[in-house]
Amino acid sequence: MKRTFLHSLPIALTTALLIGAGSHAMAQQQEGNFGAQPPAGMEQQGATVDPHTLDRFVDAFVAVQHIRDDFARKLEDVSDEAEAQALQQEAQEEMITAVQDEGMSVEEYNQVAMSLQSDPAMLQQVQEMAAERM
Repeated sequence: MKRTFLHSLPIALTTALLIGAGSHAMAQQQEGNFGAQPPAGMEQQGATVDPHTLDRFVDAFVAVQHIRDDFARKLEDVSDEAEAQALQQEAQEEMITAVQDEGMSVEEYNQVAMSLQSDPAMLQQVQEMAAERM
């Protein structure tokens, strides 16, 4: 499981980013500030993420992965498109809640995920931390 997980982390991060972006309207209703632009500096390559934030990110990421895996299994048994969409909506809501339960906004979570794309050392660190927590 760990080996598969480590190879799928970049794909999973992309999925997490898409979920955050795809739920933009719903998130704005829940937390008025999710649609805000990232703070200056977070868009730049190599943005620094403090260890506490990285730790919360990893916990949130692991929770999001468990939710995604659970709903992927549920979707395998669904043939009705409306039911599949309802399940996807439910999964997105649970993922948002999981991120918030770790003390992060969806915006902050996505910013850290974007930072990982330009920082291979931090990505490696997140992979190792997440593998230990899976």
